[in-house]
Amino acid sequence: MSRLLITLMIGLLGAGHVACEARQLKADDPMRIAMVSQARSTPVKGVPSDARLAMNRVWVDGSQAYACGVRADAHGAPVITDGHLQLKRVLFRKHGSQWQVERADQVDVSMHERIDLACSMKRNEPTMLAALRELESNPPAAGTASKRPAAPDAICDAKPPGGASKDSTGTGRITKPGRSALHSAPSLSCYIGKFIVRGDKVSILARIAGWAQVSYTHPITQVTTVGWLKDDWVKLGTAAP
Repeated sequence: MSRLLITLMIGLLGAGHVACEARQLKADDPMRIAMVSQARSTPVKGVPSDARLAMNRVWVDGSQAYACGVRADAHGAPVITDGHLQLKRVLFRKHGSQWQVERADQVDVSMHERIDLACSMKRNEPTMLAALRELESNPPAAGTASKRPAAPDAICDAKPPGGASKDSTGTGRITKPGRSALHSAPSLSCYIGKFIVRGDKVSILARIAGWAQVSYTHPITQVTTVGWLKDDWVKLGTAAP
């Protein structure tokens, strides 16, 4: 068994142990409401005292609890800096019948990371996330991990290649089940590390033999990504596949 899969299994087991012990509080739970309010007012270096928090979550794990939220602007939209969300995390410890703040910090997380993992202040998640990223970029084939061959920069030029057509362009949806990898150019060697999934609404910008260039705007972060994918993975129209 490869070291990658062993690392991943250890991470999954550790995360599963935490998940079994911790209990996520529901939105209308009075304890959650009180902890979120206290988390907002807890000072953290680099976070303005009047900063809003969105997508708040609270877990209780025995005598300790975790509260976290994504920093938001005045309109409640997540604040995005260099492609990362700013996550405020607060650790509570129970003393008698009272919950008191023990530690608070801010971490920057990628928009593709799971917030529930990033919220925990335990130290086993980074290893697990690293293993997941490596497994995704190097999917095992018959027990052996393989990488896509690197392509010359000229091949992966982000500009539309010659011969690209505007025919059959417009609004469309992803039809391929699972993840559809995006590329900076119509070549499998030009994967940009991002993907979209079946049912996502996109704008089809151009087509070339076997490929389509699409633009996708994330409905929550409003970040737009442009990339190429296989032509038969997307079709014109807004109807769900």
